[in-house]
Amino acid sequence: MRTKLLAAAVITVLLLTGCAAVPTQGPIRNGSPDGPVQQVNGVVIEAQSPRKNAKPLVIVNGFLEAMSDSRAFNVAREYMTPDAAAAWKPETKTYVYDQSSTKSLSALDNSRIELRAPLIGTIDERGSWTPAARGQTVQFVFKISEADGQYRVSSVPPGVFLGSNQLEPQLQPVALYFLNRERNMLVPDPIYLPLNLPPGQRATLLIQGLLNGQTSRLGSAVGTAAPAGTQMNVSVPVDVGVATVTLNDAVAGLNESDRRALAAQIAWTLRPISTRVRITVDGAKLLQESEIVSYSDFLDFDPSVPANQMKDLYGVRAGKIQRIAQDGSATIGANPLNNSQLYQFPAESFAVDLRGEFGAIVTRIDGERVIAVDRLDPGDKDGKVETLATAGTVLRPSYDNAGNLWVVDRAESPAPRLRIRSREGKLTEIQTTFGGLTPVQFRIAPDGVRVLLVLRKNGTVTVQTATIGPNAQNQLVLGNYRPLELPLTDISDATWYQSGLLVAGRARAGAARQPWQVNVDGSQPRPIPGVSNEFQADKLAANPNIDTLPAVQDQSGQLHWQTKDLSWFTLEEDPPAPIDPVYPG
Repeated sequence: MRTKLLAAAVITVLLLTGCAAVPTQGPIRNGSPDGPVQQVNGVVIEAQSPRKNAKPLVIVNGFLEAMSDSRAFNVAREYMTPDAAAAWKPETKTYVYDQSSTKSLSALDNSRIELRAPLIGTIDERGSWTPAARGQTVQFVFKISEADGQYRVSSVPPGVFLGSNQLEPQLQPVALYFLNRERNMLVPDPIYLPLNLPPGQRATLLIQGLLNGQTSRLGSAVGTAAPAGTQMNVSVPVDVGVATVTLNDAVAGLNESDRRALAAQIAWTLRPISTRVRITVDGAKLLQESEIVSYSDFLDFDPSVPANQMKDLYGVRAGKIQRIAQDGSATIGANPLNNSQLYQFPAESFAVDLRGEFGAIVTRIDGERVIAVDRLDPGDKDGKVETLATAGTVLRPSYDNAGNLWVVDRAESPAPRLRIRSREGKLTEIQTTFGGLTPVQFRIAPDGVRVLLVLRKNGTVTVQTATIGPNAQNQLVLGNYRPLELPLTDISDATWYQSGLLVAGRARAGAARQPWQVNVDGSQPRPIPGVSNEFQADKLAANPNIDTLPAVQDQSGQLHWQTKDLSWFTLEEDPPAPIDPVYPG
């Protein structure tokens, strides 16, 4: 009986995540029959069969509870008439709604029960999250008919309705990993997978999702080392802590560089399940160097931590660039970077490359607003600071991992401009319209593919993501805008933070403006652990390094940063002087 239940669960979750090419050879195996159960918030609802002679409203309530258990859609079908059960396709889409809404379920009459509630977001057949626009609702009428003397649902839902209190207990955000344009860095592509599955099943789902290619969120901005037609010969077993991925001969023609890139994609994608992976092609090793690899063997592809210097905090005080000591190795406070040639110029904003070697400031030289670029540590003081001419309003620049500097100017004009300056000084303009909105903040991710934007229109501020990718003429374009539809007001800033985002905003009118942690797709916004109500957040500083301590400038200009024990340290100096904080990136 247990074997049948596990098999049913595999089929269900493969359908839920849109895995069209299901392995047909070999059994699904794993080291532990049950697998680890992750601790999550909320109470997991397990599907229960309908009670005999239950009334229509009780039947619909039971149906909603049963369909939230993705392991047991066959139980949910027991609440339906035979024709409706046969026609229902739960894998089509998952609608996550606010179940706390009053009267979300109501009886229209004896044969119709209506679900109407605020819609939070949807999850498509690939597992990709799309946030709902503010004010959007989910609405469906469950028609009730009699079948074998019992009330049953005869209308066919367009997918699954999932109460928001079941999102974390039932589904987990994970990432597939693809390659940036230079094919030297991984780019995460977030999806949701069902929780509480044995490791082998989860690993199979992840690799199948990887081989299906990137989701529409990244589109043509990323690539993969897997050739067309690459498939798993069997499912992915996880035995004694090692996941084994067996690929078909479509991979056989890859050169060693592409084989290593593919191994990096696979190892990083499987990292939540197993840190050790065996990858074979028709029984032979994918990589000659080792039979078993780990994601740590591919740290040069790391999408978040290219250098330890990412943890160093910088800032601008009274127009002068500073390095801020946080860890007690020096006097805690701001220390002027007066050995850099940039220090001689009044800085309006400041960016530091991810290795802490170069900086860029928005400044004025001979009356013209420019971006000046130079080393931060002592160098050739007789050398000339490199400058980039600008026009109009200039946003704070942003660096990617390759040392490219991304610059937005003319921000307040009808035609804002985005340019990229390479480490060698080559300047390229990126095609964009910024979606017809006014850019307020621009943050490039280390991979040089993903962009985080704070945009304004008619006084309303929104946070969106976008991508940098080639068009048909192989020109780089900023596009694929995705509004995050956050339930926040009075948003003042946003930045990359660990594996997600950090956004400063208010949960409601009159509440404190706080730093909120958000998944990169806009799902699961929540105040960061240890958030303080003692100051109003205005500007944020963070980056994807997991060890970076988030820093906040409050409305008075005072600087705060979170310590490792989640308490907040406030930089108190006499006399006080506002500091605009900046981490590398």
